[in-house]
Amino acid sequence: MTDSDTLRSREALFSFFMGLDGKRPGAWESYGYKRALTFEDFQQAYERGGAAHGAVHRLLDGCWQKLPRIKQPKADKETPWETKANAVLKAINGWQKLRDLDRRNLVGRYSALIYRMADSQPLSAPLAKAVRLVDLIPVFEDQIKVTKWDQDKASPRYGQPETFQYRARRVNAVDTRGQPDEWLDVHHSRVQILAEGSVGDMFEGVPLLKAGFNNLVDIEKLSGGGAESALKNSARTIVFKYEPSASVQALTSVNPDGSVSTKSVREVHEEQTRALNRNQDSSIVLQGGEATTLQTTIGDLSPQFGIAANLFAASVRIPFTILFGQQTGRLASDEDKADFGARCASRQANDLTPMLEEFVRRMQAAGVIDAGDFEIEWPPVNAPSDLDKLTNLGKATAAMQQAFQAGLTEPLFDANELRAMVGFEPRADDGMPEEGDLEEDPNADSQADPAALPKPEPKQGAKA
Repeated sequence: MTDSDTLRSREALFSFFMGLDGKRPGAWESYGYKRALTFEDFQQAYERGGAAHGAVHRLLDGCWQKLPRIKQPKADKETPWETKANAVLKAINGWQKLRDLDRRNLVGRYSALIYRMADSQPLSAPLAKAVRLVDLIPVFEDQIKVTKWDQDKASPRYGQPETFQYRARRVNAVDTRGQPDEWLDVHHSRVQILAEGSVGDMFEGVPLLKAGFNNLVDIEKLSGGGAESALKNSARTIVFKYEPSASVQALTSVNPDGSVSTKSVREVHEEQTRALNRNQDSSIVLQGGEATTLQTTIGDLSPQFGIAANLFAASVRIPFTILFGQQTGRLASDEDKADFGARCASRQANDLTPMLEEFVRRMQAAGVIDAGDFEIEWPPVNAPSDLDKLTNLGKATAAMQQAFQAGLTEPLFDANELRAMVGFEPRADDGMPEEGDLEEDPNADSQADPAALPKPEPKQGAKA
């Protein structure tokens, strides 16, 4: 190897994971992308970035637009078991805290839910039986850490966390009133971990914003740089130009009150420029020169922003029209809505349902919820609206009419099936005529023919 080959190999070694381009291993450094990402990076992007914040809450709101149902298998109506289970969560505002657990999980690699139980035991003691569930505490990734691992190779929990510590007060709180952080020991039986994308190891959870973080950097550059360019272009940067024979010093020789000035020409110009930008009624006095403004042409950043925004939308698997909307008045297409609905339904089934099932099983083990089989039922994500229901009803009745005109003697749908399309309760009588209904009434033919009805006798004195 030559010296140049050795130099390039060493540069590639130190620039490992700094770009996907094999020809330019240090591309990410040139683009301003970070080599390693931490929870603080994801949290800052979520709290201060519109695209990241919108992605988290779009997915969160899509999955939790309606609360799920914890019910016994094949139970259509609410049973006493379900009523008691719902009362456990309702007493502590539990559904909102489970939803907040999911929100914190979307920001980092994992989040944790700490059980506060009425069992007369500290948080560091194992959880056995409890009288009731006192509270649920959802925490971010940086609020909890593992302090002890299970080292017993014969234990079924070998290699799993044994004891946690969680920070009861945030470090980056705006107003801590001088109170120090308080780290509390918590036994693993009182902690539930939600790490989306992991199959067992909490540290292998995949943050929602990780894949598209570089695109978030591009969006920030374009939006911030474009705003700064517009600001600098709108601010009047004055350019002073003098003729060679101009007496520039005359601007500073005498003050308005007649005294001799000690300011330089540059100081006078800076004062005039500052006054001109702050006050619309300000003016500039020149001696044998002219003043112009420095203007630059700002390019259209829409194409670059569209590329970065579409890449970020692809990374979080949310259609662009749903995540960012449209400025032209066009709504998201039905395909985008269906795709996003499928994304939310898949996440409900594969990530949120196991989390809720684990919560219920652990509450059953503690005696807070009665034992027994149960299942999690989510409402349909893409449930039709009232207008969609009426549209479907119109199509169904039109199909019935076409079938009747084609010679079909039996209706395609009965009245209860039509009522179900718009969400109405079924009736005992479906309202459809049955065979022989007209034959049972002997006056059916006469009632149908007005000519067959008896004519009333005219009153006395009335003309025939």
